[in-house]
Amino acid sequence: MNGEKTIAPGTRFGRWTVMDDTQTITRKNGKTEKKLLCRCDCGTERYVLERSLLYGGSESCGCLRKEKAAEAISYDLLGKTFGDLTVLYETEPRSSMKGRWWVCQCSCGNIYICPGSLLVTGKRTHCGCKTDRGRPADITGKKFNRLTALYISKRNDPKDGVVWRCRCDCGNEVDVPYNNLVFCNQKSCGCRKKEHDKKLSSFLTHVAGTSVDMLKSKKVPTDNTTGYKGVYLIKGKYVAKIVFQKKAYYLGTYDNIADAAQARKEAEEVLFDGVAEHYAKWKEKADTDPSWAEENPIQIFVSQNSDKRLSLALLPILNAETY
Repeated sequence: MNGEKTIAPGTRFGRWTVMDDTQTITRKNGKTEKKLLCRCDCGTERYVLERSLLYGGSESCGCLRKEKAAEAISYDLLGKTFGDLTVLYETEPRSSMKGRWWVCQCSCGNIYICPGSLLVTGKRTHCGCKTDRGRPADITGKKFNRLTALYISKRNDPKDGVVWRCRCDCGNEVDVPYNNLVFCNQKSCGCRKKEHDKKLSSFLTHVAGTSVDMLKSKKVPTDNTTGYKGVYLIKGKYVAKIVFQKKAYYLGTYDNIADAAQARKEAEEVLFDGVAEHYAKWKEKADTDPSWAEENPIQIFVSQNSDKRLSLALLPILNAETY
């Protein structure tokens, strides 16, 4: 992967919400990969491999898997449908596999018995009618959105089952689990998302590594659980944070949500409002004197003191004589 950002902040993958911070790691073979800072719906923040997000390898911090496992053991699946299987009633366990076992009816009419853990995790979606004597269903040449199935890449992947090598309309070849193609509506190798992000970026004004348009936005993300942008409830405390130029600045931990919201507001006034106002003045001069603008690009310097307060320094220095 190259160093360009391909996933816009705010994009959701399962329970992950991408935030505005990245890391680049180097593998033993010399190849580099990108990790993006993500926040799970449960409040956990973690750097996640970009390819794991794009190809469905990571959907949460682990809370989703635990909830599904708990659901399989503790919750009643009666009447629920998983792919082609509809749960009819509970039965006695048929092996040492833990959890509750269920009798299901497949859309083909067959009765199928399996543990609930395989149902809720998507590892069992039919009775076997879509395979030929234990062999995976042949979808060679079939097209799923932009992806065309070529051949089986892995027959017994521990996590995804049968995995197919697919060719995308863009020319890339990727490995995609059978269930992602048939049931999860995966649309491309990731190029569709990149095209969307590229189109979006063409409408945004970027200065010194930040988007002026995004700075002006005061919209609170729909998945925000506190009602305040940049304020998160973690382990009973309210944490205030602001991300600027791909760097996260932590503004403190508070018992009171109002105090955390005020800290975030003050940081926005310094960074977001300060840069937006400076850019407006700079652009006014730049529109009348392009050569001056080329020689005097905007430079932004941020510092944070021991009290978590931010300060901003901007170049070029603009005053009344500048205009």
